[in-house]
Amino acid sequence: MKVQINRQFWFFLLLLLGLVFCFVESFNRNDFYIYMSAASDVQNKIDIYTKTYVDGYHYYYSILFAILLSIFKYAPYQLIHFIWLTLNLFAFMHLIVLLEKSIFVSKLSSTQKKWFILFVLFASLRFFSDNIHYGQITLLLLWCCIMGFVLIFKQKTILGALLLAIGINLKILPIVILPYLLYRAYYKAFFITILIYAALLFMPIIFIGFNHTVFLLKSWWNLINPTHQKHVLDVEERSFHGLSTLISTLFIENVGDTYTLPIKRNIANVSIQTLAVIITVVRVILLFLFVYLLNLKTIFKKPEFLKCTFEFSFLLLLIPLIFPHQQHYAFLFALPALTLCFYFSVYSIKSKKAIALLLIIALIYNLKLLLGVFNNYYEHFKIITYATLFLLVFILITFRKITFLKVLHAPF
Repeated sequence: MKVQINRQFWFFLLLLLGLVFCFVESFNRNDFYIYMSAASDVQNKIDIYTKTYVDGYHYYYSILFAILLSIFKYAPYQLIHFIWLTLNLFAFMHLIVLLEKSIFVSKLSSTQKKWFILFVLFASLRFFSDNIHYGQITLLLLWCCIMGFVLIFKQKTILGALLLAIGINLKILPIVILPYLLYRAYYKAFFITILIYAALLFMPIIFIGFNHTVFLLKSWWNLINPTHQKHVLDVEERSFHGLSTLISTLFIENVGDTYTLPIKRNIANVSIQTLAVIITVVRVILLFLFVYLLNLKTIFKKPEFLKCTFEFSFLLLLIPLIFPHQQHYAFLFALPALTLCFYFSVYSIKSKKAIALLLIIALIYNLKLLLGVFNNYYEHFKIITYATLFLLVFILITFRKITFLKVLHAPF
């Protein structure tokens, strides 16, 4: 009883602190201001994908998202902003509750559970705060991905597919989950997700007409097209991370990113065409690592829950790496992999070296908060990307080392 009271106390304390943080940040003009600006423009038949907002930033999200936000365009900005931030806070808190109730964490003692949750909260602190500070959408996207897949795993296919389709519609990143559903024989979920996504994609026809919807879809694709040169170099902003950004800084001498430090970081100087080939090859290598984790012998078979958890965490980890134009807050997608590796390193493998290395990764993720005075150097050398690549290798090693649990039919 006392443990339950303590748990509720800390949960509501964290929720209260989160609400205060959201309230303070609701006064800022961040990316949510861009969303609302695009929402005002979309009803006026303006091309929201070629127009820039604030200091030259683009709107990268779906037409439907802008139309839905346009409902609130006459409401006080701070109020709508606070509601948006609170929605993202609730999504994050719900993921923490799901983790605490999972079959893994439920097996821990109260003390072990406390320290484990503390690690997760610490590891996620910078990415959570950045997502709230910038009014971003990544917390909601991660919730859609995890909840959608949990529901599909529990055979609540339609609801799970709906959440995945909403996530893909908001921002294209979760689309990588679709081939995984097919690979793992979740055929019903795969086709329902595609159907719902198609419906959401063309639903704006009801509100802005067929011609303007098609026009905006073409404009949207031109903006996010990964073959565009700006997405090959991918250094428009110093805070960009990911494979394309890291490789660009390594293989182009004067890559041209804003506010770059006068410190050498390239190891070669190649043409843009060669750079594009290198980036493609590295992306293919990462995809082959994922196929290695899947094991071709198990194609079109539904694995036990433990293996499925590793595969899905690895897939989420790939998102901020393989997609261009990724900011630091997108590396929130790395947290499921970091959480999983930490859990098994502490409570199954019991390796002090592994635990130390994972703590270092968590520290690197939070260096901006801990030692922000050196943030220019962190951004210059793209240390978040290096840490995430190391985590990618680490999850493969962890998966090979663990002793498999019994088949678990329901994760939550």
